Amino acid sequence: MNRRLWTSLISVVVIVVVALVANIATGNTPILGLDLQGGVSVILAPTEPASGDDLIVIRDLIRSELESRGIAEPDVRVQGDVIVVDLPGVKDQQEALDAVDVSGVVELRPVINFAECQTPDFSPATDLEDLLSPPQGVVPSDVPADSSTVPVDSTAEPAGFRSAAPDPADSVPADSVPAPSDTIAPEVDPTAVPLDETPPVFPGTPGAELLPTRDGQPLCVGPTQGTGEIFVRGSAELTGDSGWGVAVSLRSDGQGTWNNLANQCYNTTPTCPSTQPGVRGQIAIVLDSVIMSAPQVNQPNFTDSVAITGSFSRGEAEDLAAVLNRGAFPVEVEAQEARTVSASAGADSLEAAIIAGLLGVFLVLAFLIAYYRWLALVIVGGLVIWGMMVFSLASLVSGWTNYALSLAGVTGIIVAVGVTVDSYVVFFERIKDELRNGRTIKNAAPRSFKATWRTIWSADLISVIGALILFWLSVGSVRGFALYLGLTTICDLLVCYFFTRPAVLLLARSKLMAKRTRALGIEVAS
Repeated sequence: MNRRLWTSLISVVVIVVVALVANIATGNTPILGLDLQGGVSVILAPTEPASGDDLIVIRDLIRSELESRGIAEPDVRVQGDVIVVDLPGVKDQQEALDAVDVSGVVELRPVINFAECQTPDFSPATDLEDLLSPPQGVVPSDVPADSSTVPVDSTAEPAGFRSAAPDPADSVPADSVPAPSDTIAPEVDPTAVPLDETPPVFPGTPGAELLPTRDGQPLCVGPTQGTGEIFVRGSAELTGDSGWGVAVSLRSDGQGTWNNLANQCYNTTPTCPSTQPGVRGQIAIVLDSVIMSAPQVNQPNFTDSVAITGSFSRGEAEDLAAVLNRGAFPVEVEAQEARTVSASAGADSLEAAIIAGLLGVFLVLAFLIAYYRWLALVIVGGLVIWGMMVFSLASLVSGWTNYALSLAGVTGIIVAVGVTVDSYVVFFERIKDELRNGRTIKNAAPRSFKATWRTIWSADLISVIGALILFWLSVGSVRGFALYLGLTTICDLLVCYFFTRPAVLLLARSKLMAKRTRALGIEVAS
């Protein structure tokens, strides 16, 4: 029995110490929040009037986008009619502006002939032949319809959208073109960025614009006929039944908009004509004036969902899914101000919090030593092991997730000290009760732990459940408080079972405690 107790005690001490040393040696320490390490705060304002609900939607989407980029615990909140984004650890203001530049609005526009984006008296200041390298009325082979779209529940070959670039030798009238079994997606340059200059607009079709695709090739598109708001926010996901694709759900109030445009392109009306023989019209999915995809429509009406399929790579499909999910921005926002936040105020607050925490722990330990005498040695050792375990877990959480250690998290750790001390008090008070009833310390210790373990883990479980609920329902720094309160409470359970239990049982069986019940702070005969 003693051997198992020593194995448990030594094992937990060795594991915790090794984990602490390994984290320190590799420099894997907890990432600090904006209030502790400083960073950049950016104020975003809508470019047009927006309701409070619109700002909340934008706030949630920006936070999700920033977290997916690996920024540690960004604090995104609505203040009045603007959105404030705090980015901890970011030192460069331009880097911060680039990080929050995620609010583009997705537009749905018909692809039209190049002739609609030019006039005979076009200014010679721009070399039209260089800008429009393909012949008029012909879509470049590596640009058009880089995807196909079919209803999600379809089991047949893609019949919604498909590639718009068949072999000219196989060209047949549009009404008789079968859906190909394979489609071609353009090569995508992951470093491609939107053009800095405003896209040229030419007389011809009102609202027509010449926009670049992701690989920089030009494509002529007509006026916007819908936005990404017709899609259910966050519903776009990857499909891989016959090559990578994207499935996205249509909102009930957005099906009409989508089907109206799809019907135009399927029937190759003048507003969405065929850009080359044997090819139906295309719908351009545009983000920030860049065409992300231009699938050909092969079906006039859709219900509930749309699937865009083609010869996508996984990365291309993920990018398109992100664009469709991002399209739920109700209005566009732009940065109004970016300022650097100093960590000096946070450092002072952290220092004050640490001093207050250490003072509180010292006073508690002084009381426990006076009250429990020798058993207080177990409390001191347990708190040291607990502290090292919390530090290692905080370091791992910072490395694996986007949650930084902020002042709120420090507060959660300090609160958890009280939870940990409660576990010792419940256990030791039961031992004293057993001793008062005439039992020996050797017999009282295991009986007491068995009787109180259920109480200890039940109380800690309630704390963990409360932390989980708070983490789920809250955002920002409150989440940090809930996260660290939950982690430290779990650490208390581990230390209590694998360190405190064997330490107390071994101490109770030692000669030191055999005839010294008075050393436990009670006046009973041994």
